[in-house]
Amino acid sequence: MKTLLKTLAIFCLGAFAFVGCEQSGGDDNGGTATKLLLVADKSTIYDNGEDYATFTLYYDGMTLTEGYELYAGETPLAGNTFSSTEIGSVEVWAAYGTVISNTLSINVIATPPAAPAAPEDANPEKTNFKRRILLTQFTGTGCGNCPYMMNALHQVLNTPSLESKIVIAAAHLYNESDPAYLEDAKTLDNMLNAMYYPMVYADFVKESETSASLPDLTSTINQNYARVGVKGGIAVSSEYHADKGYIVLNATVKAKETTEFRIGAWLLEDKVAGKQTNYGVKALEGVDFDKHNNCIRLADSKNTNTDFSGFSLGTIEAGQTASREFAFLLKENGEGGKNYWNHDNLRVIVFISTKEGNNWYVNNVVKCPKHGSVDFEYEN
Repeated sequence: MKTLLKTLAIFCLGAFAFVGCEQSGGDDNGGTATKLLLVADKSTIYDNGEDYATFTLYYDGMTLTEGYELYAGETPLAGNTFSSTEIGSVEVWAAYGTVISNTLSINVIATPPAAPAAPEDANPEKTNFKRRILLTQFTGTGCGNCPYMMNALHQVLNTPSLESKIVIAAAHLYNESDPAYLEDAKTLDNMLNAMYYPMVYADFVKESETSASLPDLTSTINQNYARVGVKGGIAVSSEYHADKGYIVLNATVKAKETTEFRIGAWLLEDKVAGKQTNYGVKALEGVDFDKHNNCIRLADSKNTNTDFSGFSLGTIEAGQTASREFAFLLKENGEGGKNYWNHDNLRVIVFISTKEGNNWYVNNVVKCPKHGSVDFEYEN
């Protein structure tokens, strides 16, 4: 009987108009399922044959546990999981009687190389870590006022007392034609309710938004630097694998005080060429509005769709450590832009978040080259 159902379902999928088979579920444009809905726990898996996506099928809102068939293309699946050893995209769908579900595209990508060993802590007894704040710059090539902020941030980076306290990451979300457009995390602005551009936020604190002037940026940096004491340090080892198209990281967090930590890692690219719209702003010496630095390419810290505060490391006891590995699958090497990234200009940042009241804010952040390491940085 099951074989007959499979044959009928496949025939219906190919000849819907002729036999009048019933089709339900979401469409490719994001429609909402009315009867048969197929859901996957992830849309990307590695090609090692061990990583897999797990599927759940709903009929009129109720979970189905039997009586249905899953297919990868036209190949029946055993059980409710899919794994593969071949790179590419596979269409997965389900049949329940003559009813056909929506189709899910599962992307099979190359398995990343093993992450490097964590850096060795030369001062295991110390916990007096250096603290930096994360400045997230919301910008875009179509934003005619954004050159004001580019000038102001240039001034900050050339003021040693401010530069030593910060790490900058630029979220290009103003216009999709931007060669540095942040497709990977286009909901990042929703997290902070960033309604207009240019804007900079410190440590994911919504109230920290600042306008494009050196005095305002200085005030924001100093206030947020003093907002909370450092609760942990970060050490990172990174390796760039040109042949595999990956950057892999091993990030270790060491707690100054016992608390719960989250961790995230972002991939940045510098010197991305893109013609900047400019409403008559004069560039300061050393500023090129058409060259964009600190551009976030991948933001591996998504806790929910609009929460980028990082992944839980649980509670770490004072003086103890916890680690997490990250793998960035790179676009092809070339001139920095939408379809190519210049691998020579890639680097990473790693941050930790801790809870302040009911909110998770960045507590510390470090920069790391694409191939190298940074040790725990202690205050003198």
